[in-house]
Amino acid sequence: MRSVEIAENQKTRDPFFDNARFLAVVLVVIGHTVTLLPPTNATHPAVLLLQTFRMPLLIIVTGHLARNFVFSDEKVRGLITRIALPYVIFETFYSLYAWHTGVAAFNLQFLMPTYLMWFLMSVFIWRLTVPFWRNVRWPLAIAVALTVISYTHAMPHELTLRRLFSLLPFFVLGVCLERKHFQILKKPSMAAAGVVVLAGGATFYYTGGRYVPEYWTYWDRGYAWLDVGLFPGVFIHVGVLLLATALAAAVLTLVPRRQTWFTAFGTKTMYAYLLHGFGTMTIVYTGLHQTAFMQTTPGMLISVTGAAVVATLLCTPPVTKVTRRLIEPKATWLFPANAMPSGPSTAQPVDLTRPDANSSPAGGPPSDAVPDEAERRSVYSPS
Repeated sequence: MRSVEIAENQKTRDPFFDNARFLAVVLVVIGHTVTLLPPTNATHPAVLLLQTFRMPLLIIVTGHLARNFVFSDEKVRGLITRIALPYVIFETFYSLYAWHTGVAAFNLQFLMPTYLMWFLMSVFIWRLTVPFWRNVRWPLAIAVALTVISYTHAMPHELTLRRLFSLLPFFVLGVCLERKHFQILKKPSMAAAGVVVLAGGATFYYTGGRYVPEYWTYWDRGYAWLDVGLFPGVFIHVGVLLLATALAAAVLTLVPRRQTWFTAFGTKTMYAYLLHGFGTMTIVYTGLHQTAFMQTTPGMLISVTGAAVVATLLCTPPVTKVTRRLIEPKATWLFPANAMPSGPSTAQPVDLTRPDANSSPAGGPPSDAVPDEAERRSVYSPS
């Protein structure tokens, strides 16, 4: 019976979304690597371009594949085992590593995520809000209003609320999008439009856009920190949101629609996301990013290539087999015996952007006044 379910799932699974989330995570890993390197006139605009859309792209896909979340026992248990437990495990590991590398004394604070762990914290909270977005009018307008309002206030560093609100519109956009909208992006004719949009974004950043403060693309600073008033701050803010959305959509037009050699890796993006941070932290710890060669354009290109290779390797079976107990904990001990399904496990492969079972086929320091502890927890690079 289980083999029949697996075969049916493989038949109906849309490879486009697995391809999209794998490529999105590869871009995230590349972004975490290149932002460590000192900027140059040749590379800085390209880094800004990537920084603008890499997390929005991942979050849009995440929101779309989480759009059927409801408060059922099965989905709540899945949220705990797929997001909450890996967060606790890797927050502990990252805190220990920060202590080991001498960044700070060991001080484990689960409500103040270390480095890239803010994303799991945000995904956990965002998923809990899905029923709200599915049941109100103008959900996207409400989300944009919330993020604009959040930029006018100082935000506590716990739960990384700044980024949670800053990137909320992209998650809500993903929840609101239907498969028919993605069918438009998947049309072959749209690929040319996507190339034009990306070329326009690159042109923008290599001309006047290079003077736009890069902190806008970190999604963790308020208007006061960015040294702008409410006006024109709101207009700049909305403009950055629209630019990031357009660039993310452009990338989606280039995502393969068919099964590829990396489609299967799209079900293992949690591994690449959670594990690659130790590599970037090690680069900082050893000072590799400050060597003369790494500050050249060839050094940047090698860094990009190396990051892409590492992201891919972290999704391969040898890595997932060794680390599965940490990233996909069974946690049967956590729930009452009568709450767990009997018979063979029906759990699906864990992924940051895993579609819900009912889905149709298809770093820099935080904002405002930054305390020492908050600085420590995002010291390695903008996430």
